[in-house]
Amino acid sequence: MRKNGNQTVVVLTALDVEYNAVRAHLTEIRRHVHHAGTQFEVGRLPGGGGEIVLAVTGQGNASAAVLAERAIAEFDPRALLFVGIAGALATDIELGDVVVGTKIYAYHGGLDEADGFYARPRAWEVSHELDQLARLVNRDRQAEGKVHFRAIAAGEVVLNSQTTPLADQLRRNYNDAAAIEMESAGTAQAAHFNRGLPTLTVRGISDRADGNKYLADSKGSQLVAARNAAGFAMDFVAELIGKPAGSQGLDWVVLDAPVDVQWRSDLARGADSGPAALEVHLVPADASRRLEVRRLERLPDELDSLGRTLGLFNGTEKLWSGQTGVGAAVHTTEYETSPAGIAVLRSGQMSGWTPLPRDSMGAVLDPADLVSRIRRLLEILAAIDLTPAPGIVPVIGIQPAIMVTEDSVQRMPRNRASGLGMRNEVRVLPDDSLPGEQFIRHPDEVAEELAARLMAEFRQRRY
Repeated sequence: MRKNGNQTVVVLTALDVEYNAVRAHLTEIRRHVHHAGTQFEVGRLPGGGGEIVLAVTGQGNASAAVLAERAIAEFDPRALLFVGIAGALATDIELGDVVVGTKIYAYHGGLDEADGFYARPRAWEVSHELDQLARLVNRDRQAEGKVHFRAIAAGEVVLNSQTTPLADQLRRNYNDAAAIEMESAGTAQAAHFNRGLPTLTVRGISDRADGNKYLADSKGSQLVAARNAAGFAMDFVAELIGKPAGSQGLDWVVLDAPVDVQWRSDLARGADSGPAALEVHLVPADASRRLEVRRLERLPDELDSLGRTLGLFNGTEKLWSGQTGVGAAVHTTEYETSPAGIAVLRSGQMSGWTPLPRDSMGAVLDPADLVSRIRRLLEILAAIDLTPAPGIVPVIGIQPAIMVTEDSVQRMPRNRASGLGMRNEVRVLPDDSLPGEQFIRHPDEVAEELAARLMAEFRQRRY
């Protein structure tokens, strides 16, 4: 008998970074302890729907199989997901992309003879229902990181080379596998033994299994990959259990008092000259919160890696990174060509800025393009490894705003422009806040609202 109708989904992860990325999407979280000591957390997606059971298995197919079996027996779920990170085997997959497993190979099975190794793999294909639903979710969603529907190889070792016998074995015998990891074969086996429980593997790519794993990890690739995998998985679960996506709206709360905002001109010199830049700041509503200075000391390198990994910096600019009087920052030093940067202040304010598209006639403010740019900045800020404040005030602006035109990027390059902005900056002064987790769970809605506010302010003040 199902304990929660047919609306319970079990989500397993191997690492804490994966677990935390999924947990950030949940609300109404409570603890459930199995009689053998396994710690589960049970929560919901915002807006209702069924329950999501979350647990960390540790690395390896054996432990994943045991805990999958335990979770299935305890919660009798509608479906089982394994969500986490993986190494890429295919060359057309980028760091941060998501691979949804259409087939799981347990590749270590085989016969080793004097004349060579003969593969005897086991394989499990994803159920038609989950595969179709995942593809539908991918078509409908607008998020960073490409999603691939490919086979995944799951074994018992961490592959970090393209020249080892294992790498050669994978190329020869499993050349359709796009990613490699260590748990999905165990969960697939457990699901198979439980009347073919529908199971889906969702993996974010954190390295290329090419000898550079630890370098990629040090640059924050695991965090980005885990967040991307969790984001897609939770969109999938929302569709599976019938949560009305986006129907609840955002929980805006009017501020009792204004907050202190540090704008880009306060954080990096050159903001009042050069090309127009879009800036987004997330300011804690509670002014009493403070970050520790020792945490700020580690942030410049983290912000540098994050900006490069997520494409804020193109890899050719000269960057400045370090601590300022009020926090830590990394930003370009070529103010006249490419203003971009990230900053974190002791107050907890997180800031990001990026140039607007421009041609010889000046910068273009295109509402559709604006939403995409805000969404990218929100993604970058959400990836900073800090606990979200309970309430966050989003602040947005453009500086300088002179020679900025509302137009379409599709018309660029232009030979004429009209309606030019005549102010040095356009700033939307904040008067409300959102729960911190909504910036992670509903980035598209937040981006659309901030874009609408900025466009309204620009249209009102441009002449």
